[in-house]
Amino acid sequence: MSAEDWSPSDLPAVSYIRVAPTTTDQAAHEMECQRAQIALAADRLRLRMADEFVDVGYSGMSTDRPDLNRLLDHVTAYRVGYCVVATRDRLSEDPEHMAEIDQALDDAEVAIVIAADHIGPAAT
Repeated sequence: MSAEDWSPSDLPAVSYIRVAPTTTDQAAHEMECQRAQIALAADRLRLRMADEFVDVGYSGMSTDRPDLNRLLDHVTAYRVGYCVVATRDRLSEDPEHMAEIDQALDDAEVAIVIAADHIGPAAT
């Protein structure tokens, strides 16, 4: 979906940030880069950000991540329209796990927004 076709709902959005195991300085930098990408995409798409979920030091090959699990619990307990991530691999790097996450978000009627797809040059 292009930015021109985007039609946000009144439902809030949440973000998910995952930083793989690395040094503390690298993790902080990567987290801020993802946060900036998400903020820019949310602004361009006019999404109302409500909550942020962050896992630092966790592999994308595992679903055993505290804030990923909190996110999935959150979207079943509260009405959320979108889950914004910097890139799709922040949710998972394992195709089987990604399918499970996709299904859980789909069941909760939450659309995944990939920030990288929406932060190119703004349409005029």
